[in-house]
Amino acid sequence: MNRTTLPILALALAALVVVSARAEDPPRPAPAAQPAEKLAAWPKPADKDALLTDIERVVKAHIPEMAAGGREALITAGAAAVPFVLERYGKERDEAARKRLHEVLLAITAADQTRLLAKEFESKLLPVRVFTLHRSAAFPDPEIRDAADKAWARVAKAGDKADPEERYAAALCAASAGSVAGLEALFEACSGKRWDKEKREIRAALQGARGKPATDLLLAKLEKADRKTKVAVLRMLAGCGEKAQAARLKAFLDDEDNTVRVTAINALRGMVDDAQPIEDLAAFEAIEMAKAWKGRAL
Repeated sequence: MNRTTLPILALALAALVVVSARAEDPPRPAPAAQPAEKLAAWPKPADKDALLTDIERVVKAHIPEMAAGGREALITAGAAAVPFVLERYGKERDEAARKRLHEVLLAITAADQTRLLAKEFESKLLPVRVFTLHRSAAFPDPEIRDAADKAWARVAKAGDKADPEERYAAALCAASAGSVAGLEALFEACSGKRWDKEKREIRAALQGARGKPATDLLLAKLEKADRKTKVAVLRMLAGCGEKAQAARLKAFLDDEDNTVRVTAINALRGMVDDAQPIEDLAAFEAIEMAKAWKGRAL
């Protein structure tokens, strides 16, 4: 090996080291997903007559294959089918047919449609109002807050005459959009049987209302509260409580009632760490976790 060859080999080895180092570098994170652009109008269907026929196939469902084919066609049509399916859903009286239309609506409605769905909050058809309010709550959008508040005001004005499902859906949607207007109805939901079935969507909707106004309203309920009220308030604070007031929950970590203690732990998890509640926390685990939370600077 001569002197000319050595520098060349050194350069080659250096290049290999660089390549090797680059190969071992951790992959760069993918760019953050951009929020979906909201639709300003419903797309026009490619074939309106065919779309209406597909809706009838789903409704009548004389043959299972016919209903399945209609459903697939409507899902393929996507957003263009929404206003037509919504209208038929609102007018349909057969429970089984309405259930099939509901399943289609869930498949063809999405986050980019909230502004259009909000226009249906004042529909003359109750099923349409309930569906659009409930569905919009799944896609937090502060821009529909005014429409949600208006829907809640109408429902609240109706009092006991209001449909229970519309009342719940309006409260859910308002919270998701960032309003505290319907928190009382969600408090009722967190106090009753609906919680066991709907807790995940209630928690998710309450995230939109997280902040001081919601926290102040709920903490006021804890003055001389009974067990049921304590649990309901703590459940809600997990979703909408502000971190700045988390220290006020430390007193509940010493509660002899394990349900209250666990709910307080989960409320702190949500308020401080933005973490999901822990389900089925055993008493001994709750005691240890409570000690840890009492030791944290809040």
